[in-house]
Amino acid sequence: MSEEAAVKAKVEVLAKVFSGRLHVRYEKMNAAFAQCQADSADDAGWVELHRLLHSLSGAAGSFGFDALGLEAGRIEQRVKALLAQGQRHPHDINDIGLALAALQSKP
Repeated sequence: MSEEAAVKAKVEVLAKVFSGRLHVRYEKMNAAFAQCQADSADDAGWVELHRLLHSLSGAAGSFGFDALGLEAGRIEQRVKALLAQGQRHPHDINDIGLALAALQSKP
């Protein structure tokens, strides 16, 4: 096996591990979002949700899940904008919830 083939095989294994653990990432995002819903004025939940989305966006692209990475990045930017605003309106929170649900429904 060539060095290139060996690297490709390792990346494929890592991609399968990444895919198999997406549910854990989603659970953490859902917990952070629940914190955002419970107290939308508290930045802690929003900061954690932003961090989780940022991490997912980068990792997804690295393992060939480009569409997932792009969508996570879009939501990440929306959360970043809400953090910068300082105020979160119910429709903003609802929109983020819908976007997270759609993100998690993708294969």
